[in-house]
This record gives sequence, structure tokens and C-alpha cells, in this order.
Amino acid sequence: MKKRKVPRKVPDFLRAEEVPPVLASLPDRWRPLFATALYTGLPKGELIGLRKADVDLPNRLLTVTRSYRRDTTKGGHADVIPIATELMPYLEDAIVSSLSNLVFLALDGSMPSEAVQLELGLRRALHKAGIVESWLHKCRRAGCRHVETASDDGLRRCPRCQMKLWPSGQVRPIRFHHLRHTTASLLLMRGADVAAVQRILRHSDPRLTTETYGHLVPDYLRAQIDRPSFGAPTANNDSQSVATAPTTFAPILLPEPKHPRNDPSGGGPEAESFPELELGRGERIRTSGILLPKP
Repeated sequence: MKKRKVPRKVPDFLRAEEVPPVLASLPDRWRPLFATALYTGLPKGELIGLRKADVDLPNRLLTVTRSYRRDTTKGGHADVIPIATELMPYLEDAIVSSLSNLVFLALDGSMPSEAVQLELGLRRALHKAGIVESWLHKCRRAGCRHVETASDDGLRRCPRCQMKLWPSGQVRPIRFHHLRHTTASLLLMRGADVAAVQRILRHSDPRLTTETYGHLVPDYLRAQIDRPSFGAPTANNDSQSVATAPTTFAPILLPEPKHPRNDPSGGGPEAESFPELELGRGERIRTSGILLPKP
């Protein structure tokens, strides 16, 4: 059977102005892990398996060699990536508070499980930060199932029983892996080189960085498309440019006429028959016809 083609959905990601409120809305014990994911683009398994020996704070270098409890990464090779300046306090706090050789720990002091629900914590932070698509207003009265959708969380009452509706925010469908898309997209939109972003995300092909993980928002594209400037007239000064446009193209297309008085050769038959003919005396100039006088 022929494979049915379906449109591929573009993954969502956090914008630059949304990152600070999301980090502020996270619990204290999870904030360093999410900050490391945003600044480095590391997936969940490599974050959980990160050891203190892999973090070189004086030189601002981070070595990625493990994923969960495995001694190798998904790509099967170790990589060294730089540590952003704003990430340094988060890593220092995580290393100091950890009583193990791991950087990020669970509540019981052990390595977090592979089934840890980081998406749940991210969705709660998005809801607390107000980063939602819409609001569902539900009636709190028992037996009344009235629900309506709105773009804000303003006070509304049920049209059936006049009870106050309870607003519930519907957050954007952003998973924890989409933080890796956030890292690539924000780096590209801030002017980072594609080769550098490829090395930071440790991709083997730059097309994977630009086509799969790098997303450009319309506001960024709108600003970039105005970069080339050719001095073309805008819509406001079209009339002015037309009014002041030079009209000296006719002498270039037509030979300059010779007046019989100034012509040393005495002029041709046309000059003898119509001695009063002179360019610009009401006659119409045509580029592809014969110049004839008025009767």
C-alpha cells in the first residue's frame, strides 16, 4: 500500500520573553535542571545522568558522556559544550545541594527515574506563568456541566444557574523535549552561527539543526525581510515620484530635428514643403510613426 502523506506538525517552543516567568514558576528543586535544559539543549536522559565530575565550572565546560544509567550517550560518543554565563548560578546551586556524585537528584537523594514526569512540572509552570492558549470556564454547581471557552480568565457566570464559572487555563502543547527546540531556535534568532548551534546541540548534520530543531517566529522573519534596501519608492511618495520624474526620454528615442534656417544643407523636401514645421508647436511626437503637420 502507498504510504499516506500527512502534514508534519511544527513543534512548539518557548519564546525569549516566556523563559524567565517559566523558570520563576518552577519548584526550587527542579529549576536548575530546567535551566540547564534551556541553556544547553540536553535531553532528559543526559541531564539525569550528569555527574559532578562532568561539570568544569572554572573553565565553563560541560562534558556529556552518559545517558541515564548507561555509560554512553544516544549518539555513542562524548562531547564537550560550553556553559552559558547565566547558567553558572543554577549549576553551582545544584552541585552544592546535591549529596551524591550526580548533579540532579530525586526527592529521596537517588537518580531520578526514566519515567519521571517532567512534562507535568513544565505544564504546571506554564499555567502558573499564564502561558496558555485559551481558558475553559466551568460551572462549579453539582449537576451543571456548562463549559465555555474564552480568551481571558475574567469573571463569568453560568447562563443556567448564575453561579460563578471556574477558569481553567489550557496551556500550549509543549513537552520537555521541546526545550531542546527552544535552545536551537533562540540561538539562531539571536544571531548565532549555524555551525556553532550544530556543535552545541551535537548534531551530525546541520540540516537537522535548521530544519528540525531551529524554528523562526514570524516577528523575526518580518524584521529580517526588511534588511535589503534598494531605494524603491514607497506607497506614500508614489505620486510625488511620478510628478517629478524626468521627461527627457523622447530626444533619446527620436533624432533631433533640424530647422531649415539652421540647416546648412538647406533641408530636404519636407522642409521645403512645410517651412513652418518646428518641434514642440502642438504636433504630437510619436516614436513609431511619421511626423505630420496639422492641416
